[in-house]
Amino acid sequence: MSKQKILLVDDEPDILEIIGFNLEREGYEVFTAPNGRKALEIARKQKPDLVLLDVMMPEMDGMDTCRELREDPNLKDTLIAFLT
Repeated sequence: MSKQKILLVDDEPDILEIIGFNLEREGYEVFTAPNGRKALEIARKQKPDLVLLDVMMPEMDGMDTCRELREDPNLKDTLIAFLT
């Protein structure tokens, strides 16, 4: 069985490192993005099971990123949780 994929999106490198490390230690395959635009690119390519999404980010905030993820039919079953 393949590992579940999690996309972690935050503009704070420390948060990406700490949370990413702990998720990987629990056996998840983790992808990280520093902003919403990069997150959309990664999500469309990797099709994560879960997106952990910060709200306030440069370039594209979490709310706009969430809207675009929901509009993509290939990501309609992806769970999204906000980190605030």
